[in-house]
Amino acid sequence: MGSTSEAANVAFFVVEVIGTVAFAVSGVMAAARASMDWLGAVVLAVLVAIGGGTIRDVLIGHLPVNWIEHMWPVLVAMGSAAVVLIILRIRPKNEDLTNWTPMLIADAAGLSAFVIVGAQVALEANLNYFIAVILGTITGVGGGVLRDVLTGNKPVVLVGQIYAIAGIVGACFYVFLIWLGVGAALSIWLPMAVIFGIRALAIRRDWRLPKAAVSQ
Repeated sequence: MGSTSEAANVAFFVVEVIGTVAFAVSGVMAAARASMDWLGAVVLAVLVAIGGGTIRDVLIGHLPVNWIEHMWPVLVAMGSAAVVLIILRIRPKNEDLTNWTPMLIADAAGLSAFVIVGAQVALEANLNYFIAVILGTITGVGGGVLRDVLTGNKPVVLVGQIYAIAGIVGACFYVFLIWLGVGAALSIWLPMAVIFGIRALAIRRDWRLPKAAVSQ
C-alpha cells in the first residue's frame, strides 16, 4: 500500500523541501510580528519547519525522528530563516508588519506540502487510509500550532479558520488517488493544489467555521 517509485521519492523530497522552506518563512514572519530577535526568529523557523513531522514520527514510533537521522531540514530551515531576516532588515522601514499576507501564503504552502508528506509517511508505515489522513493533517498543522503558541496567539486551527479542514480534504483526496493507483505526478501535486487553493480562498473570502457558542 505504501510503496513508492524512485520518481515518486524524488517528488516527495521536493515537496518536503518546499514545505520546510515555506514553514520556516512563516516562522520568521511570525517572529518579526512578535518583535523577537534574530535568534528567536531562527529557532521559531526551525521549530515550525520540523514540528509537525516530529509529532508524526513520535506517534508512529519512528525513532529517532526524521530530522535527527537526516539533518537537512534543520539546515534548510536555518538557511531560509537567514535569508528572510536579511530581507526584513533591508526592507523599506515604512512597511507594515501587521500585513499577514506573506506569512499566510507561506503557511498555506507549508500546510499543503506537509499534509501530503505526512500521509505518505503513514502509508509507508503500512497504516490504513484513515490513519494516513489523520497523520497527514497533524503533520501539516503541527508546525503552525507551535508557531502560534510560541508567539502568543491562538492557533488558527482552533479559532474557526478553514485550516485543518483544507488539510483533511487534501489528505482524503491524496489517499483516494493512491487507492485508484494514479501516478505520482498527479497524486502528489493535485492534492497539494487543492489544499493551497482551499486555504487561499478561505483567507481571501474570510471563510470561517461556526463558533462553538454557548446559548445565553
